[in-house]
Amino acid sequence: MNEDLRSYIENRLKEAELYAKQGLVDEALEVYRDLRNLVSEEENGLKQEIQKRIFELEAFKGVVSEEETPQDSFEERLKKALILKEGAFYQQAIRLLEDLAQENPNPEVYRHLAECLAALGQHEKAANCLKQALRHFPLSPENRLEFVELQKKLAEELEKAYEFEQALLVYQKLKEELLGEEKVQAEEKIAFLQELVQGAAQLKFLFKEKILTPSIGKEALEIARETGSSVESVLIEKFGISKDLIGQALSRFYNCPFWEFKEDLLLGKPQCLEGVKESFLRQLLVAPLAKDDGRLALVMANPFDLGAIEQAKKILQVKEFEIMVAIREDILKLLDYYYGKLEYFEAPELEILPEEEPVEEEEELPEDQESVVVQFANYVLEEAYNRGASDIHIESLTGKRGAQIRFRIDGECIPFQTVPYHMKRPLISRYKIMAGLDIAEKRLPQDGKIKFRTRTGKVFEVRVATIPTIENNEDVVMRILGGVQARTLEEIGLRPEVLEQFRRILEMPYGLILVVGPTGSGKTTTLHAALHYINRPSKKIWTAEDPVEIVQEGLRQVQVHHKIGLTFARVLRAFLRADPDVIMIGETRDEETAHALIEASLTGHLVFSTLHTNSAPETVTRLLGMGIDPYNFADALLGILAQRLAKRLCPDCKEPFTPTEKEIEELIFEYGNHPLRPLTEEDIRQATLYRPVGCHRCNQTGYRGRVAIHELLTPNDELRELIVKAAPVHEIREAALRNGMFTLKQDGILKVLTGETDLKQVRAVCVR
Repeated sequence: MNEDLRSYIENRLKEAELYAKQGLVDEALEVYRDLRNLVSEEENGLKQEIQKRIFELEAFKGVVSEEETPQDSFEERLKKALILKEGAFYQQAIRLLEDLAQENPNPEVYRHLAECLAALGQHEKAANCLKQALRHFPLSPENRLEFVELQKKLAEELEKAYEFEQALLVYQKLKEELLGEEKVQAEEKIAFLQELVQGAAQLKFLFKEKILTPSIGKEALEIARETGSSVESVLIEKFGISKDLIGQALSRFYNCPFWEFKEDLLLGKPQCLEGVKESFLRQLLVAPLAKDDGRLALVMANPFDLGAIEQAKKILQVKEFEIMVAIREDILKLLDYYYGKLEYFEAPELEILPEEEPVEEEEELPEDQESVVVQFANYVLEEAYNRGASDIHIESLTGKRGAQIRFRIDGECIPFQTVPYHMKRPLISRYKIMAGLDIAEKRLPQDGKIKFRTRTGKVFEVRVATIPTIENNEDVVMRILGGVQARTLEEIGLRPEVLEQFRRILEMPYGLILVVGPTGSGKTTTLHAALHYINRPSKKIWTAEDPVEIVQEGLRQVQVHHKIGLTFARVLRAFLRADPDVIMIGETRDEETAHALIEASLTGHLVFSTLHTNSAPETVTRLLGMGIDPYNFADALLGILAQRLAKRLCPDCKEPFTPTEKEIEELIFEYGNHPLRPLTEEDIRQATLYRPVGCHRCNQTGYRGRVAIHELLTPNDELRELIVKAAPVHEIREAALRNGMFTLKQDGILKVLTGETDLKQVRAVCVR
């Protein structure tokens, strides 16, 4: 027989077998008969094999075509099932045998059923049938060997089903029944299974999915033992099994979520770790983890270790944890992160720009000249800039614990990364060098400035402040200044009626306009939006700022320098000799500056400034307390705009809801009384309220960006009289409300009704 013919016959035989397995008996018989005619007498063995298969199929066809009647005996039906089994028609045999087992739980029926299931690769079901066979087996001294054979088959099927623990138990029982070579083999099998059960039982899913074989599992365990690694990490690194698959296996085995170490997703070190020894956590292989929803999880290598969970609760003083599983190496990385030992990071290049030279002339430093510390320092700055942080806090930890880096984003400090102890001082020194500070001076605070260009060409400035802390440490706080464009009045979030009022006073030829609020409330942004509104070629505008955060064309901007005596008051006096139309003083810090502001506003100039006060009415009493002449102040004042920044609901995931009666009452109570625009239940019901949900765009917080809340006081005759009389704050506030002012909280609640924020965030930034 030539090779081509042999190949053809082999393929046709496979085709016939496939037909037979699918129950297509006629099609299978047709192929076998064609082949019988094709094969020559010389190939006698092959011809006989084909003929035998034809007989089996014809016999099977006869069996299934017979009509089964209630008169068929148990033995007759069993005989038919065995004919089907012998012909490899396992599915049909299984159906008959299952019916027989239901009728009479006979050990012989279960044994044959198990053999059919095993032939189809259904080892777990086969093992269950063998358990039933053993359960119904009439054990006696005469048939004990048969019983032992059933046990051996059960152990084999359990092993093939990757039920290693059950297989181990069966082999341990069998060992007592076996002798000689069989006993030795059983002992070897027990040792092998014990190793798998103790080291890889958690990977059962991988065995069942045939991603992992017992032999590879054993090899991985041996490597893990030699290297001191976990078997999971060995499988990932040496055998190329993905971490996702490992995670699925662990999650299924322990019935809890899988956690993977990703430093950029960490929310910082939980407070419950304060005072807890690192060695305790390493010994138990557990670590607490802060989650987006505010709850704590306990990450463990073995979530079945109830003793470890109880010890962790006791030491960390936490009543409940969500349990999560992780590979050992990721837990150790997390502990390194918490205790300042993590050294892994990827740093992009960032460039220092000397202030004296134009940006265009700067050249980037070659990567091979950047040290690890330099790259890390640059990485922190660019990450902060890209994430929209306003400040970077580098906080030295006591002892050998390195330093913690936090970013202030949307008004809140968010943990970013932990710096290893050996990198702490070099990193702080690097920032001091970049800012032109004295790296040897650690006892006194220092201030400086850095100018940068990122890899994408963005330029920004950073104001650097160092502060000495305990144990001869230093903290560094850096504020990102540059790269911000002036906004328009429409972009700063004034409600339409407030915007109209504010525009009206900006168009006045002279007078005093104040923007007030705590640090970080957006005063500078609002001032520059106001200047942008009136900035035109016909006006001369001077500004004195510390620091200059926003640069605008058409403004003459001066950076004050207190060390050389260039104070706000001195710059203001200089401005008055420089033919100004508009003057902006970054901050009114003292009585001298306050007097000069009033003087400038009364001599034909439009003057802007800021003050650190809580509300617009309180600003009046603060300035009067500085010794300002009340008559001059009343004449000069055009308006006071108080401001706060509240978290804005994420527009991508915020969810509308219908408020309850209690929530409506709460909103009305917090809003309080307003003589011109009271808040009614109908107003609230007509509005669409939203609540935070959380998505990937807002880092699961429910909030993204900030919304400004305003309180604009514009004096009328009644208010001017109260200023002249130096009336108390509550009288000024009541008069301002009658004149159309809305308090900060009222403005915030009106923005709750428009879906920009929620009551919780308004309360967080407003007292009244």
